[in-house]
Amino acid sequence: MAVKPLSFKRDREHIFHRTQLAESILDKLGDPGYKSGLFLSAPRRTGKTTFIKADLLPLLREAGAIVIYADLWEQKRIDPARVIVAAIGEAILHESGAVTRAAKLVGLKKVRLGGLEMDLDAIGTQEGDSIARTLEKLGAATDKPIVMVIDEAQHAQTTEEGRNTMFALKAARDAMILGEGAGFRLIATGSNSDRLMTLVASKDQAFFHARQEHLPELDDTYLAWVLDHSPFKAHLSLGVLHQAFEIFSRRPEPLQALLAAFERDRALDPATLDRVFVEGAHRAMETARQAFMVSLRSMDALDAAVFRRMARLGRDFTPFDGEALRDYERLMREAVPDADVAMPGPSAVQVALERLRKESLIWNAGRGLWFVEDSQHGAWALADTQPPATPAPSVA
Repeated sequence: MAVKPLSFKRDREHIFHRTQLAESILDKLGDPGYKSGLFLSAPRRTGKTTFIKADLLPLLREAGAIVIYADLWEQKRIDPARVIVAAIGEAILHESGAVTRAAKLVGLKKVRLGGLEMDLDAIGTQEGDSIARTLEKLGAATDKPIVMVIDEAQHAQTTEEGRNTMFALKAARDAMILGEGAGFRLIATGSNSDRLMTLVASKDQAFFHARQEHLPELDDTYLAWVLDHSPFKAHLSLGVLHQAFEIFSRRPEPLQALLAAFERDRALDPATLDRVFVEGAHRAMETARQAFMVSLRSMDALDAAVFRRMARLGRDFTPFDGEALRDYERLMREAVPDADVAMPGPSAVQVALERLRKESLIWNAGRGLWFVEDSQHGAWALADTQPPATPAPSVA
């Protein structure tokens, strides 16, 4: 018997496309008011990256742009500067043709494009062209507009090289605005508006005063599409689907997972579907909340205190001042009332911050700025008014 070839190709019909939103962003790029950059924020796991990859990037390419895409979240273990430089190199290879791409695979370091030579391995180094000069060359050689899209751009702030790379992109933007080529635009996205604001709100940042906007969240148009592709469309109401979506903080993945679970339930009574679907959404969120709270309550008491204070204060969080240290002591006493708890010192707080960062619970924006990584985790921590006893920390 012949074996059917295995294929994992994704069916485009199972992706909800937001063409009008992509077109509106394309229109903004042509507006001189956006020449400094467009920074778009949307909560994590609400469909931002899917929209970028499925709708925005293809439309930009269709409009004739050279698109350079760097996802700093997907490769967050790598220095953001290296991720961005690698993305620029990939774009150059794409434009230089199949022969050059094949040569690169066997060790070719330099490529020719439109009569200009570029050393891909030396981009942004002392031995090679600067990032700004490389992008200028790319624009001049192709006579195409260049659009750099950086997903989760706030991670560029986590290293000195990453911050320097953002200034290099600013230099490229400024040079190409004044040059004779087709120009350069930057689109930067982030999963938290406060964190993304660190890139535009201060005059010592590369993209000071660039436009920051919220990316519209998925709405009932998306839910109608989900319902239309569901076997329950004759029994599940749009209103109930909307209610469940709100329970999931407008995140499509848990909604799709719940629908898939219901599809596997052969004993499901269609007459009760509306009621049990909402109950299922509540159960799923409560399961996720409890799993996180178990983790939070079982960690070192100082770690938990630092996390809770950070969740409460947001961008106003300060880790080491006297008020912060007294706050940690209070929170630890509430968590372990029978323990001998002393006020922690700055060195112990620094260790706690590093532990939380390594667990991907918090994010270091540099320059003393820290943020909770997932806003949902922060909300759950704030709502937990009576934390159970946790092990007392060692303090220094």
